[in-house]
Amino acid sequence: MSVNKKCVQFMYENLILLFALILVLGCDPASKEAKILLIKEYPALYEAVFARNPEAILEFTNHPHERVRQQAWQALINTPVSDIDNVIEAANKANTKEAWASLWLKEFSEDHIARLNGLFKNSDVTNTGLVSILGEKGDATSFEVLMNAAIPPNEEMEFEMAYAIGKLAGNVEISETQQIQVIERALATQSSGISQGYLYGWYRNRNNEEKPKLTDNAEAKLLELWADFYPDGRGADRYIAALLFKNHAARVFYHFVETDYAELDIQLAIELSRLIAQTEEVDPYAAVALNAFLNHKNPNVVLTALQAIVRKEEILKRINDSMLNATALNEVIEDRVRLSGLNTAVNPEDYVDDMIGVGKENPYLQGLRYSVFKKVWDEKQVFDELISEINSSSGLKYSYLLTELNTLWANAEERLKTPENTEQAREILLVALNNGERAFLLQALSSDEDILREKEYDDLISIIDEKESIEDAGYISSITGILKNRFEERAKDYITDLYDRAAFDLRQNLIAQEWSVIKDSLVATVFRVPDWERLAWLGPNPIWVLETKKGNIEITLDVLSAPATISGMDSLITHGNYDGVAFHRVVPNFVIQGGDVQTGRGFGGPDYVVPTEASANHYQRGKAGIASSGPDTEGSQYFFMHVWAPHLNGRYTIYGEVTKGMSVVDRITQGDIVEKTYWK
Repeated sequence: MSVNKKCVQFMYENLILLFALILVLGCDPASKEAKILLIKEYPALYEAVFARNPEAILEFTNHPHERVRQQAWQALINTPVSDIDNVIEAANKANTKEAWASLWLKEFSEDHIARLNGLFKNSDVTNTGLVSILGEKGDATSFEVLMNAAIPPNEEMEFEMAYAIGKLAGNVEISETQQIQVIERALATQSSGISQGYLYGWYRNRNNEEKPKLTDNAEAKLLELWADFYPDGRGADRYIAALLFKNHAARVFYHFVETDYAELDIQLAIELSRLIAQTEEVDPYAAVALNAFLNHKNPNVVLTALQAIVRKEEILKRINDSMLNATALNEVIEDRVRLSGLNTAVNPEDYVDDMIGVGKENPYLQGLRYSVFKKVWDEKQVFDELISEINSSSGLKYSYLLTELNTLWANAEERLKTPENTEQAREILLVALNNGERAFLLQALSSDEDILREKEYDDLISIIDEKESIEDAGYISSITGILKNRFEERAKDYITDLYDRAAFDLRQNLIAQEWSVIKDSLVATVFRVPDWERLAWLGPNPIWVLETKKGNIEITLDVLSAPATISGMDSLITHGNYDGVAFHRVVPNFVIQGGDVQTGRGFGGPDYVVPTEASANHYQRGKAGIASSGPDTEGSQYFFMHVWAPHLNGRYTIYGEVTKGMSVVDRITQGDIVEKTYWK
């Protein structure tokens, strides 16, 4: 066999290049330092974190290495402490943003707040950490102290000051003069982020009648200054529009009169649609704006516009035909938008036969499909269609159809609940429970005494006994929940026996259900221990790639900030558990959320729990967080932010940031599949 010298030369050149690359990465000081921290220093810190031991964690705030100190302070954010004064003293001594963030979620007395006010008066305005805690916990005096301080010397510091002032302005009573002063500051900057900070409290609380509102003169000042306000982003315009729309809708529309609404900034377009939907009096230009939004390139803008249109009958009648052409009858757009258009239409019955197959196999579209059917069919027709589809379906679609049946039954007129239909519903329910469906999704069916009669008690017991050996404790306790609600007295002896032979997880679930025959208490959560060597191998900032049909999303992770979270996710990524799992929750102008590796519906997770790993960072647009149902309940579900949402700060783990593909994040709608995920 002859040798191709050019191929050999090419091979050696690539080997040399690869070897050089390995050397460079291996000698990267940041990577080397991270490896040392993860293998030698972090394991001991995390023993204290897993125990939520405040004294032990506080000891680590004096660690020789700055990064360990930072992580220890951040671990205290979600760690209960009994001596707030001690933590204030320690935070003041450390005087870092992470140290002060450790107090964000703690209960403060008036004396504590007064102490912070005094500390700030004697401090430097560059102390962003102290500024942040005043914004979180401060009072009217704190507001005055911050307003009287010099404006910080750089944009990052001014942003923290603006946010603290803005949050307090929306939570404490201040004078009209002070409101105007804040507005003048907000519109004196070209930074959209700083402007949003100053306006945040009013924006966040605008629909809360118990919170302070802008006076008429303050609104007039905001209108006046807005005319000549040209920030570097649309976020500030979004806030201002929301604050003014109720009383000045025409002026808001006029502000954007030279803008092509079909090309408007995504978040601003969504905001305007929601404002139109929420406002009783409809400005004449609202129909023009919504009609334009129907042709927007972003599907979430179109969907939000449709939600507004369906609530405004006078607008719908005017633009019904153009709305149908842009959505339901447009075969090139995605099924969710088409079905939403049909669901909005004045006359859906004219098109339902042509649309009946649209989205039929997509589990996440069943709610929309049946929303249309309920408008054009009577309850019996809807019921029969559901029964037929349930009996011929499986998997996630089967689960969503069951939810639709449960909803139908919960709201149905009594004439639907004939003996024949009740018997069909009973058979569906028992089969569903036997198939592992969660009872809480079928509550209307399981709580109906005509469906689950006394004689069905034995059927429930049989399902538990048959499935008891499976590892899914949530499934078994789902059925014991029915026993608790419907047959508690009758089931006491059975539950006592079940508890005696149950494994740990099922026992914990039965304790949580508060059966009177169980006297034990819940034990502390056992967290998944990170694979520290594997994390060291990944390096401080690995890149995670999610492939979708709408494009790829790349997230740069921060291993030193959230090692427990990322270690758990790594185990799922490398085993392909995230592949094929949809974004089950999409809230435009907030988040997209996926990663339910158990159910695909948003109430499941992995077979482990990791602690909350909060940080002193803000939940800015593009940040990647991990979902939870409370502190220290995190698992596999991840989310990506559409916009800045500081009310999440300190309450949820930030494990990274989208560094490529934010346009994809903006286009994701509920049910979009993550086809494949991997490390780059």
